[in-house]
Amino acid sequence: MSLFNTIPPNFFSVLSSKNKEIYVDALMLLHKQLKHELNIEDSDYIAALSELLENRTYELEEDDDAAAESGFTLTSKARLILNRFVKTGWVDKETMDGSFIEVITPRTYAIATMRLLHDLEETQVKEYSSLVFSTYSSLKEARENQQAQMYEAIMTAKANTEQLVYELKTLYHGIRGYMRKIQGQHNVNTLLSDHFDEYKELADRIYHPIKTMDSVYRYMAPIREILIAVLGDDELMENVGKRALAVRKYDSEEEARSKIIAAIDYVLDVYQSIGNIVNEIDKKHSTYTKLSVDTIRYQMSADQTIAGKLAQALKTYALADSNNREHILGLMERIVRVNRQEFLDGRSLWRRNIKSKRGLSAPLEINTEDALSREDAIRLLPSLEDKYSLKKLCGFIHHLLGDRDSVSTADVDIESDEEFLLLLLSTVRAGERGSGFKMRPEDGTKETNDYRIPVMTFGKK
Repeated sequence: MSLFNTIPPNFFSVLSSKNKEIYVDALMLLHKQLKHELNIEDSDYIAALSELLENRTYELEEDDDAAAESGFTLTSKARLILNRFVKTGWVDKETMDGSFIEVITPRTYAIATMRLLHDLEETQVKEYSSLVFSTYSSLKEARENQQAQMYEAIMTAKANTEQLVYELKTLYHGIRGYMRKIQGQHNVNTLLSDHFDEYKELADRIYHPIKTMDSVYRYMAPIREILIAVLGDDELMENVGKRALAVRKYDSEEEARSKIIAAIDYVLDVYQSIGNIVNEIDKKHSTYTKLSVDTIRYQMSADQTIAGKLAQALKTYALADSNNREHILGLMERIVRVNRQEFLDGRSLWRRNIKSKRGLSAPLEINTEDALSREDAIRLLPSLEDKYSLKKLCGFIHHLLGDRDSVSTADVDIESDEEFLLLLLSTVRAGERGSGFKMRPEDGTKETNDYRIPVMTFGKK
């Protein structure tokens, strides 16, 4: 049977609406009242819903009554939401017998859906019910003391076994979900919280009970023995069939016996193979524990070394988008100083000979008239160092910058040879330790007062 033969076609529209968060909260309020009241009065629900809607924005739907917009009070909002639930098939409105009191009646499929939404919203791990022990104890009690109730015990065993398989598979895939959360997680605090808070709660409330007090391995053999004994007892099986017919569940004795045998076979088959599921859960639990602890240990130790910090910085740069990469690169340029390192080995003294042909060109003449003598050069060097010191270069660039963070030479005019030399030397010494400024080359050149200078941008470090 098709799902939409049971529920209205627009049933799920409230969960995809622009007001979906308000609708879900309103349904959770209805689900809460349903737990405590058999008949939910219209006035009580509207009053509680009006209080829930306080300080919240509800936008009119296309098919809402437009006249309600003029007097848009909390009560009118609540009425519109309740009417929306009626239109989409979540609830019906009826009058109680013998009175004029209107009550809200949720439909059967709506109750199941509200329970599902509540379970999805609930983040706390549920306590595990002792399904294995409950199956064993009910079968044992019926076998030894209450054979008249053996039919109920067999049906309870089948229902508990189906629920047990569901719980085990949910636990298995839940552990896989925690393993996926570890991948790509670099925050140590988040990893610790996931492992010692969330996963520990899952292990304490579900995994450990299955392994200890409700151990599958402890009760699977006794359960199978009882059910095999029931199948071998013809008189008991006949009584069980009569009991099934007495509660009018089946049309004939043959149908009742067939369904009872099928239920017993199902439980026997599950407890024959359920050990494999438990083993897979054990493997997944061990894998998660090792992966989580190793990841936490790596994250805590890697950050304590220079290599770990450098790797983290490069990883952050690689994962950043184009807008943030420039900022990260600027931080790295200011903080991380990279030096070239070389070494000397046995091959370092050998150099491949490059063959070349010597031409017959005339030798260059040495002009000694304009050359400085050695003594003149020695006297000139200190004055040049003082005249074009790094401090003076910094002052020159900061003068060009003024109040700006950066300046382009395309916007600068050179008035003298002094400024031209300072600009060239600043280009060479930009980025040195203590310079206080940096330079970035650009395309093109500029001519100013008979000087041709390349276009580049100077900025503060």
